[in-house]
Amino acid sequence: MLIGNPPVELPAPPLASGPLLLREWAESDVGSLVDACSDPLTARYTSVPIPYTPEDARRFISFGRSPTALPLAVVSADDDSQLLGAVGLHAVSLTRRRTEIGYWTAPWARSQGVAQAALELLSGWALGPLGLERLDLYVEPENESSQRVAQRAGYKRGALVRSGIALRGRRYDVLRFTRLR
Repeated sequence: MLIGNPPVELPAPPLASGPLLLREWAESDVGSLVDACSDPLTARYTSVPIPYTPEDARRFISFGRSPTALPLAVVSADDDSQLLGAVGLHAVSLTRRRTEIGYWTAPWARSQGVAQAALELLSGWALGPLGLERLDLYVEPENESSQRVAQRAGYKRGALVRSGIALRGRRYDVLRFTRLR
């Protein structure tokens, strides 16, 4: 039995499938991260600061990773400087064998299957080599695109969680989606 919560290590080698690669965030991502997080749709459904500045991007890159969080950049496998989105594990508990997972796609990469492919790739690793048994993700009811991504990636829609998230001083209802090992 594990005591405490060991930190989540980066996948080695980095996770890749077809045209996508999931890698650690880098200082060279600042400009693309600012562009993606300044998009109104990205800002609406995530907790990024508004306006999103280069300082916010640097802070995220420097401090986003922790013993219980593994944020990853979704990039082109052919050119890992081409940011396509983000995917990550949050509130990881290796002792309880569960986590939350989240994702977003940069506006210039939407409607190309990026979110689904990245979600499937990280989910497979989390439920496989990482040894987790339960992955939860939360989607606002009106975010139908994200719901479709979750379902196509093997997540089952669960309950409506009233006031499940807080963004910018307001509470929102969310739908819980779950994938089990």
